[in-house]
Amino acid sequence: MAELPNIENLYSTLKSLRVVRHCFSNFLDSLSEGSKCDKEDGNETANQKSLNNLRMHVRELEQNIHNLTSSSINPPGGPNVMSNIDVLSLDPSPDKLNLYHQLLDCYTWIDKVSSYSGMVHSICSGSYLKRSSMPAIRKRHVPIIYDANVVPQTVDIHIQNIKSRFPDMTLNVVRPLGSNAVLQVTLGRVLKAVVFFRGLLIEGVVVRAYNEPHTDEDGKVDLYRPSQYKVFQKVTDNANAAMLHFFTPGSVDITVRSFFTWLNSFSNLFTEVCKKCNYHVRHNYPPTWREFRTLQAFHEECRP
Repeated sequence: MAELPNIENLYSTLKSLRVVRHCFSNFLDSLSEGSKCDKEDGNETANQKSLNNLRMHVRELEQNIHNLTSSSINPPGGPNVMSNIDVLSLDPSPDKLNLYHQLLDCYTWIDKVSSYSGMVHSICSGSYLKRSSMPAIRKRHVPIIYDANVVPQTVDIHIQNIKSRFPDMTLNVVRPLGSNAVLQVTLGRVLKAVVFFRGLLIEGVVVRAYNEPHTDEDGKVDLYRPSQYKVFQKVTDNANAAMLHFFTPGSVDITVRSFFTWLNSFSNLFTEVCKKCNYHVRHNYPPTWREFRTLQAFHEECRP
């Protein structure tokens, strides 16, 4: 067990330190007063006395410190090992000193993050955030079937069901790319559309005007050429948005039926008024948007 320091030596050392500070303050005061007046023998003698008194008390303080350390306080043994950051703080370069303070701030921030994350973990690990105390029942995982690889006969059956539901819509099925179907749609005398599938998944839609052909110059079904009319370009964009909106994993037949129900609502594209502004034309466009749930017609600027 380490030896406790002598209280009397410690008290005398602290008293000597206070005396030295007092004498040094008096010496500074005498110097300041002597600078304001002419040099006289009296002032020089007072300054000399203050300096001699300070020297005497400093020697006394040194002796008390020596007695205190030699008698009761043992200096720590072993080399003084400094970390890399402490060595960096001793660098006199100003830019290195700023780096030292930045590292200290970084370590302080990391300590706070570690402390707060521990508190959050202890709170979240309990049952405080649960809605009830009943144990959770894990539902059985049901694999999702996207119906991307189905036989062509299944696709033809779904297309026949769509034909029976919408008599104003003419559907023609071709397969220029193998087993995947490409559906040529003619809606009354309003528009034409090309809907291409991958199994029962709708991959894309291109809507064109009624007077625009489905095929290109070589007689093949044109899958990518957009319409030359701005109105049907907007309808194409909205149709692709509807294709993504109605997509239901595991129930692709519902997706197909919902999409063609939405597409059939464009049979009155040029006769239906906007449900918000009650105008047929706004900014040279008819209502090219159909609301997904109610199938109401809106202009692009008026849609909810």
